[in-house]
Amino acid sequence: MRTLLLVWVVLVSDAFSSHPAWGAHGWPHRASLCQASAGPTPTAVFGLPVRDHLVSQTQDPETRTRQQGVATRRPGEADTTFLRRVLPVSFPASTDLVAYAWRPSAFGKQLFFSVPGTGDNAYGRELIILDPFQPNTYALYSLTLESLGDATELAALLFANVEQNGQKELLALLSCSLREPAFRDKQGRQHYGRVTQYQTLVFQYVGMNSAGRPQYQPDPTPHPELDNLSSAAAVRQALTRPSQRRPSATHVPK
Repeated sequence: MRTLLLVWVVLVSDAFSSHPAWGAHGWPHRASLCQASAGPTPTAVFGLPVRDHLVSQTQDPETRTRQQGVATRRPGEADTTFLRRVLPVSFPASTDLVAYAWRPSAFGKQLFFSVPGTGDNAYGRELIILDPFQPNTYALYSLTLESLGDATELAALLFANVEQNGQKELLALLSCSLREPAFRDKQGRQHYGRVTQYQTLVFQYVGMNSAGRPQYQPDPTPHPELDNLSSAAAVRQALTRPSQRRPSATHVPK
């Protein structure tokens, strides 16, 4: 029995030592160890291509925030850090962050920024609002700023008591460079130029809903006196002049 066991050990030892990946003393070569630990390069994670998986990891926090309509801020977190964490796709595409106390709130200022529109409003803008309604808890809203006919930009964001009712409205001044006919030359050929058009949109805060979250809506009152004003200063100046505009549908005098 002892002789048979010895023969078996010798045979096994010879088999391992003769394998190209093993050394003469029965230990793996270093190159073989490296190859085994590295393994094949992954091409998919959880069924997604590696690149798509990395993109989805970035988009997931944004998708979650938009679906829930709520974002939680960490104590002491800076505005930009907070927004990059909860809206990692949208916020880096913006350059016009505004922090302002539009409505009375014991929980801090509202945060506003715009991003390029999508879908049917690809030439317009999307105005994103994060409004604190509980400690470190923000409601998320998106207001559509429709295109003026071509690529439209948010030129300014301002707050003013447009309706003279004691509550400030949100005003979004939009600008758009449009291609328009300029002149015909002697050969009758049409030449074109670019003309910048401006429009001011007005939004109202209309109180809390049944869930205790703030609500907004476009001002139903037309404001022709604010058309084609090229700066926030010009808009503010126009608001100081008497106008014959109709009263707001939400503030019709009895």
